[in-house]
Amino acid sequence: METVELNHGKLSYIEYDETNRHLHVHFKNGEYVIYYEVYKLDYVGFLSTKNYTEFFEERIEPRYPSRTIS
Repeated sequence: METVELNHGKLSYIEYDETNRHLHVHFKNGEYVIYYEVYKLDYVGFLSTKNYTEFFEERIEPRYPSRTIS
């Protein structure tokens, strides 16, 4: 699983499991959410954007099923 430190806005770092298409999002406030069925194209777009928070809020958060891990 690839880990990328973002340290942008409310986001701390993300991890992407290409085999299962899971995007693990770690927030600065300690929250940890897994998004399921995330296409690699969206993951690559996430890494390529200039504004991680905006991309996340518009393209990831509302489009993919998720589960908060406690």
